[in-house]
Amino acid sequence: MYLGLRFVARPLMLAVTLSVGSTFFANVEQAQAAPVALPPYTLGTFKGVPPSGATQPDDIAVSADGADLWVGYGNGVDTFGKGGPSNLVEYDISSGAVLQNLTIPGHLDGLKIDPQTGQVWATQNEDGNPTLTIVNPKTGKFQTSPAIKSSLITGGLDDLVFSGPNSAFVTASSQADTTTPVIVEISVKGKKKQDSLKVTSVLPGAPATVWNVVANKAETGDTIGDPDSMTLDPAGELVLNDRVSHSLFIVRNPSATNPVLRVPLALVTTPDVPLEVDDTIFTFSLTTGESSTAGTIFITDTTAAGKAGVIYTLTKPYFPTTEVYSAANVLNDVGLVDLNSGLFVPVVTGFVGVHGLAFSPTSVAIP
Repeated sequence: MYLGLRFVARPLMLAVTLSVGSTFFANVEQAQAAPVALPPYTLGTFKGVPPSGATQPDDIAVSADGADLWVGYGNGVDTFGKGGPSNLVEYDISSGAVLQNLTIPGHLDGLKIDPQTGQVWATQNEDGNPTLTIVNPKTGKFQTSPAIKSSLITGGLDDLVFSGPNSAFVTASSQADTTTPVIVEISVKGKKKQDSLKVTSVLPGAPATVWNVVANKAETGDTIGDPDSMTLDPAGELVLNDRVSHSLFIVRNPSATNPVLRVPLALVTTPDVPLEVDDTIFTFSLTTGESSTAGTIFITDTTAAGKAGVIYTLTKPYFPTTEVYSAANVLNDVGLVDLNSGLFVPVVTGFVGVHGLAFSPTSVAIP
């Protein structure tokens, strides 16, 4: 069930500095003409120009060599898969040139690169009739499954994290009730991959017991009502975003003392008000596992520039390896998250429809 993930049963000790200028926070919730980064961050715009018809960039992934950026464009397609298609575009990061432009049936949502095979996996239709597309990045050839029929999936599919070769943990979104899982594992076997999907349950929508990290106590009755984005932390644990409870759920090995943790989120200036986030990343590569104190965060804004969307780049001189970033989709900021307190500190404000995040490390280690 946890094939390929290196789960470590130790507490997360991540901290960020929560003191910033008062002038900055005075303007946090004010509408701004363009996103503004707080020093020492520098915000730029990715030079790639989307192909004709490709709009609303959402999830993004960086190739293992750090040379290419894969972007899923939802194009406003219905989230039940009616209409379409979506676009999956591969860019050369250095030049911004379009290397491949693939048309994918349905509404493209989750997007990751298999660390072991290099294949690009994309999920479609987060509200119903879910499908899975697997792309050969060298040839551009891909297979899209028929709508996945499983009693474990009563809604759609969203984000994913790989659990081994040809296997991934996937967010089961828009489930009908809490008896169905919010995380499933999908394994693909054989040559006809679209006909050989195996689905197993990983995490129910209402876990029996959850440990609240901020309150430092056990909870019962928690329900994960709107599971969305999912990533992996450096310890090999799944980190799932739930937009209903305004929390991050951390899923460990079932034998751990506290196998499911919850980190309730709040803006640092209003700590009593829950905060909704859409995507979360740690400063290492999900494709290679490489960690670095230098690199680039890619950010998608799905509704900027008249819904055409914009992809931004965020850099600074030093990225501590303990940093965690989230995209607050209602506040429309990107910020640092302290997983001990759950407090969110904005570092870029003023997006229109912020969504996807991806970190691309730059090697700076002494040889």
